[in-house]
Amino acid sequence: MNRRKFLQSTLGACSAIWLGQNVLEVYKAIAKEQPAKLLNVRSGLENLTDTNQNYFRFELLISSVPEIIPSAAPAEFLFLIKNCRPGDLGGPINYVNPYIKRVEVKAVNQQDCSVRLIVKNKKEMPEMRYALIPSVLRAGMSWLRIDVGSFSSSTAVKERDLEIQETNLAFGPLATRESTDLIVIHHVGMGAAEESAAEIHRLHLKNGWSGIGYHYVIHQNGMIERGRPRDTVGAHTYNYNQSSIGIVLDGNFEEATPTDVQLDRTAMLVAALSHIYHISPDDNGLRGHRDFNTTLCPGKNLYIELPSLRDKALAYLRQ
Repeated sequence: MNRRKFLQSTLGACSAIWLGQNVLEVYKAIAKEQPAKLLNVRSGLENLTDTNQNYFRFELLISSVPEIIPSAAPAEFLFLIKNCRPGDLGGPINYVNPYIKRVEVKAVNQQDCSVRLIVKNKKEMPEMRYALIPSVLRAGMSWLRIDVGSFSSSTAVKERDLEIQETNLAFGPLATRESTDLIVIHHVGMGAAEESAAEIHRLHLKNGWSGIGYHYVIHQNGMIERGRPRDTVGAHTYNYNQSSIGIVLDGNFEEATPTDVQLDRTAMLVAALSHIYHISPDDNGLRGHRDFNTTLCPGKNLYIELPSLRDKALAYLRQ
């Protein structure tokens, strides 16, 4: 057997090759040079009750191993498949499942095509993972496998469980965050009177901002109000707004202390956001404002609670 055939047979027998591994680059190098085609599609819902996972699996058979470029928008997952044509699979592909309402396959140009998975619930994006898997039975071909759903505990606290008060505030121009890897804790830092999301919104508009800079306001009685829309760029932590969510607790915690229910609800919200954005609520994923900018925020009496908040959030995430 010559070296080329040996590589093809060896790599074709692999059960899974995740994008980015060196062996995938070797496999791509020996693939046919003509543009790939999408040949077949299959899908199904898998309920793995023993691991509390529940997800929808969508797979496309491709005639080679092309380059895959994923991206995510507020209501969809998009895959650009380089040097590949839709073949006979162009257009909408409809399947009944809990997470995706429509799949669209189309040509982007003469060389590339795209696969869009449009989610049903825009307010709570499911998790997504994908892999490019060489076909065992069809040499030189591969399956693009996309899993969408829940890969963490099905009983973990979710944002919808928190009864967040919708404020329906009117904002100026807002940009959508391209990534989210950080949650930043703040305090209002003003007098004893409680500050509503609407009042903070009014003050921030006077600053010339598009509106309230925080995404959530948590009051001393545990009530949570929505501030800036969750997927938009905030205005709360200089140089870190592009990739973070801002949570402000009502109170001045240089002088006062946060209430127990306020801290507990904060931990629950952090867990819910960690679930949505795949953030680990450790000392990298959950920080205080003063960790990044020259400020007393979130106040010494709240800042010392951050280790406990991280532990509680992790417990809620795993329950």
